[in-house]
Amino acid sequence: MTGPSAKENMEYLFVGTDFMTTDGYPVLEQHVQNVDISLTNSLVSVEDTTDITVTLDLYDGTSTTATKTSDYDLSDEIVTIENGTVTPSETGQTTISVAVNGKTANATLDVRTPADISMADAQLDTATILANSTASVSATLENDGGLPGSDSLTLTADGETVATDTLHVGGHDETTATFSWSVGQAGTYDITFGDRNLGELTVLNNDSVTLRNVIAPKTVTPGGTYDVKAIFENTADTAVSVPVTYRGDEQTVEDRIRVAPSGTTHTFEVNASKPTGRTITHAVSFGETTRRTNTTMLAPATFEVAALDVPETVDEGETVTVTATVRNTGDVSGSTEVVLGVGGDERPVETLSLDGGQTRAIDADVIADTTGTLELTVDAGGDSLTESISIRADVDVQTTTAATDSTTSDETGSSGTATTDGTPDNESTLTDSDSPPTVGESTTTTTSGPGFGVLVAMVALLGGALLIARQH
Repeated sequence: MTGPSAKENMEYLFVGTDFMTTDGYPVLEQHVQNVDISLTNSLVSVEDTTDITVTLDLYDGTSTTATKTSDYDLSDEIVTIENGTVTPSETGQTTISVAVNGKTANATLDVRTPADISMADAQLDTATILANSTASVSATLENDGGLPGSDSLTLTADGETVATDTLHVGGHDETTATFSWSVGQAGTYDITFGDRNLGELTVLNNDSVTLRNVIAPKTVTPGGTYDVKAIFENTADTAVSVPVTYRGDEQTVEDRIRVAPSGTTHTFEVNASKPTGRTITHAVSFGETTRRTNTTMLAPATFEVAALDVPETVDEGETVTVTATVRNTGDVSGSTEVVLGVGGDERPVETLSLDGGQTRAIDADVIADTTGTLELTVDAGGDSLTESISIRADVDVQTTTAATDSTTSDETGSSGTATTDGTPDNESTLTDSDSPPTVGESTTTTTSGPGFGVLVAMVALLGGALLIARQH
């Protein structure tokens, strides 16, 4: 009643029933509440095997297995299953399914080619270093197989093991690793990595390379980057790789640089950041030597319109002088365009260059050509001030016009007569041309119409004088 032949034997004992065989004892299919299928390894080599297990959960809370007696369905016929062992025949993926009492369980098996790892590249990062520093080898391993794998590698110097490591490489992938070790004594060492000879490593005395100086700008403003330069001298006749460290303004950079026989200047790029008004110390370390320099962070040029002076009231037609005071509130010199706005119309006045903290006043002339209120705005570097001027009508022109109108009325002797529109001529009539002009509008004076100008008044006076002379 158990084993691979149990199902066939049970057919004769329980004819007409729904019993099924398992790895342990027969059960009614209706008693199966759940089916589970699992693989020991879901990723295998085409050269390997893996185990499969089918578990049946029964209605009474117990469970049993049906690994050897289950009917397996395969989505791709790339494996065979016998007595719980799955044997691949080719690469690919297949889904293994088992169905009992309307319950189905699935498991996916991925079959790949075995791992095939080889060393694609290995080399000394530098052939010459200083004593009491670190040497390093970079190696690249590649895997031509489908399965991931690993390889253990040993690094030797003159036959002595100096580093070991195990590298893991994914299927159809590659990985690069660095092996490092400390070298204390000057001399020449033969380097071997795995089964590959990498040549000789030359180690020089420490005094072959010297850090001479560190240079940085005395002042900078926030935004962007600036350079800190470390100057190295090399007395050897070959280039030397040395470790160097920069620290400053909450930044730390560790680097390995190549110092040529003629010397090398190495540049560190530093972020220029706020706040301003502080001093930054740059420290560059090489071996037991550390050299420092300072940079002060200054505020950039920023402009403000500190004052705008204009008269409160002027007469129509008068030339007005506008005085604007502009200040550079930053620490460094800069330039800005000063723009004057007259009644909403803008025009550039001057491009102003000021040192940090410097203030300068500039003048601009504006003609008050219309009555009303005129707004003047001065802008410099995004800052602005606005003032208003009240423009009144010219007093002399008003007095002359009034006197002329009175004289003309007396000479004509007309009083209280009606005009063509029925209005008495000694009463004023307000027309569009009599309305006071508004700011920004142009006005035109003509000799026709209900009013007299200065020229008409003079002609009337001359005519009166001539009449008197004839009477005498």
